[in-house]
Order: sequence, then C-alpha cells, then structure tokens
Amino acid sequence: MPKEKCALCHEYKDLELSHIVPKFVIRHLKKTSFGAIRNMENPNRVVQDGEKHYMLCGDCEDLFSAYETKFANKFFYPYMNDSIKEFDYDQETYYFLTSISWRSLYLDILDFVKNHEVYGVDLTTLEILIQKEKSMREYLLKINSEIDGIEHHIFFFDDLVDVEKSYPELRPHVTFHRGITSYTFFNKELNSQATITNMMGIILFSLYSKGPDEYWENTEICNGVGQLKAKNQIIKSFCANELNEILDFSKQRSDEISEKQKSKIVDKIKVDPEKFAQSKVFEDLKKDFGLE
Repeated sequence: MPKEKCALCHEYKDLELSHIVPKFVIRHLKKTSFGAIRNMENPNRVVQDGEKHYMLCGDCEDLFSAYETKFANKFFYPYMNDSIKEFDYDQETYYFLTSISWRSLYLDILDFVKNHEVYGVDLTTLEILIQKEKSMREYLLKINSEIDGIEHHIFFFDDLVDVEKSYPELRPHVTFHRGITSYTFFNKELNSQATITNMMGIILFSLYSKGPDEYWENTEICNGVGQLKAKNQIIKSFCANELNEILDFSKQRSDEISEKQKSKIVDKIKVDPEKFAQSKVFEDLKKDFGLE
C-alpha cells in the first residue's frame, strides 16, 4: 500500500483509521444503550462504531490519544457517571477541544470544496475556514502556542423543565444524551462559522468568526487554567439554532425507521422489559414524555 500524507503532520506515512468523535464517547454510548446503535444518516442500519477516516499517522494518533484520555477522566466520565457539575480545566483541555474540532473542520473543508454548490459555500467563508484550519493545525503541532480568533465553548445539555410546545415531540433528551455528531456550519449573512460536536450531551462549539450580538455565559474554555460549571449557562448565538437543526434532523430520520426495524426494537424490549426500564434510554424517554 502506498503511503499517504497525514492530515496533521503532512508527512507521507501509513495512515490509521481516526475517530472523529472520540472513541471513549462511542464506547460509552454502546455500553449504556439498550440494544444496537443506529446511523442517523440511515436509521435502518445498525452500526458498531462511530465515523472514522484514514487521516492521521500513528504518531499523530498517539499524540491526540493522551489528551483524549485526560478529558475522558476529568470531564466526560465524572459528568456521565457521577453527575459532577464543576470542572477544573487547563491548557490540555483546550488542546483536546481543538483537536476534536480540527478533525471535523479538515474533513468538512474537503467536502465543501468538492460539493460547494450543494452546501452553498461562498469563497469568503471557505477562505476563513481554510485559514482557521491552518492555525489550528500549527497549534496542534506545537508550532504556535496560541490560536488567534478561535473560541471553544462547552454547553452541557442538562435536563429541560420548560420548553416550547414543539419540543417534546422532538425528544430532546434522547436526541442529545443518546447521540453523537460533529460537523462544521456557517451563516453567510452574519459572516459566522463554527464546528459543533455533540458528545452525548456535552456539546462543543468552536467559533471561527461570530456576529456582533453574540452572548455566551459560563461556557468558554480558554487556553489556560480555569473552572467550568454545568449550570447557569446562556447562549445567544446563531449556534443555538443548530441545536434545533439537530432536533429536526433526528426527528426526520426517526420517522424513516421501517416497520420491520420498529418491530425488532419492540421485540427486544419485550424479551427483557426490566432491563429496558433501568436503561439510560428509558430514563431520557421519561424526561421527554414529562415535557408534554
């Protein structure tokens, strides 16, 4: 097999399959699921793993791996397993968040260039994204110690109490707590771009350019030492609309599940209803039904 260029170090090496959303998130999703997980692009298809691409060499994969483990142990598992709401962060947290958004941004730029008419990407937006990807890559390679003009924000999708009438049928708790995704989006009118990554309700927004009326409270992870609390978070941004887009997309795909697949799900519940009643899926379903 010919060696290919690593997306990060740009050296020609054997590439490995790299997860876009970290493997520890996918592993936890599978562990806490009742039955198989499904691909939301094709909800009738059962999948065993998350999205992967040949993009990094072994050395770059190993570089990212250490930061993933630290985030998993300091943020992800304490929040998921122990309901911890306060987190201390440092430069390593910022590095990890950069690595996650960079992977999506890199792949999305390739897709935008190839299918720019489909996505409606204008030249100005594309140039901004390419410049941000370069800045992030140089930071991740430790060529530079800072990234100018990029903000990382973590929003914890906690339990909802009061929502708009249309929300309950969209099943927001199941959608975000039982879902994973990562992609780049933009608003040409506001000249704003960002990457969103949902890690089972821990939602990362990486902002590349934002509008004049943006307001974020108790969400930002700076390139330094600080504390983040999973409460009293406020987002007034075009990014908030993307949460609605995810809900709408998930509802649309759920409606496309075939009768055959629905029967399989029901049959599995009938086999062990007690296990289902104790599952995280049922817990989130109860929260969603409680919104009605």
